[in-house]
Amino acid sequence: MIYQLRPCPFCGGEAFLERNQRAIIRGEKQRVSLVKCMACHARSERFLISDFGHSSVSKEAEQHAVDAWNRRA
Repeated sequence: MIYQLRPCPFCGGEAFLERNQRAIIRGEKQRVSLVKCMACHARSERFLISDFGHSSVSKEAEQHAVDAWNRRA
């Protein structure tokens, strides 16, 4: 799925969606989705894929990351 991402609210740079990324959260390996600026590396909140089901990729987590990024002022 292709998402429309707004430019970075800090530098105006291009943003991209990181899908199914590995992260250590609360001492455990987790998979997350988030949006990140390619220029200044600002990022949205990380959304745990496991919070949206047990599949390896969660479209809901991706959509929440995109929505969080696009709501930033």
